[in-house]
Amino acid sequence: MQSLTEKFSELRQCLKSGVGSMKQTGFDPVYYVVFPALEILQAKQMLPEIIAKLKLDGYHPTVFSISTILNAWFREHKMRSLWQKALQRGGNDYDVFRKQFAQKLEKDRVLADALQKKIQELASDPHALLIVTDLEALHPFLHFSGIEQQLVGQFRVPTVVLYPGERGGAYSLRFLGIHRENGSYRSIHIG
Repeated sequence: MQSLTEKFSELRQCLKSGVGSMKQTGFDPVYYVVFPALEILQAKQMLPEIIAKLKLDGYHPTVFSISTILNAWFREHKMRSLWQKALQRGGNDYDVFRKQFAQKLEKDRVLADALQKKIQELASDPHALLIVTDLEALHPFLHFSGIEQQLVGQFRVPTVVLYPGERGGAYSLRFLGIHRENGSYRSIHIG
């Protein structure tokens, strides 16, 4: 099993060699660095080091935090107080909250639109690199594969997704190692 250091080194090699670069077939340059959920903290602690190395490689890395986007959206949402009450009551109210929250996130394209906007901001920089973090904040509402699917063909900069989970087959991942295997991930998997 590869260490996180080895996975980040492999990522840098893929980026340098162009593996996963945009092709005429429409392949998006999205790279999943897959690691066990127990290593989330370690991956976050290593992020400044990997960013420094990517800068040495000539990239201009930008971090896109899923939890920051979700938190900002939730704080401003008109249903926030109702959702908070449902969470406090627990029981079936929690299940209702979870379903409503997930549906609202998808319907409003909260994360897809925020990610698309960030990609568009960076697209003019030929050395831009986007690093998506805090995927664990999606649990139990969404999987990142759905967000990636909404943006197929729109990834104009290499995008690295720090993915807490496990690899399945060639294209399948298990989010946090607890969800069912999902074969909708069509990008490069490292780890």
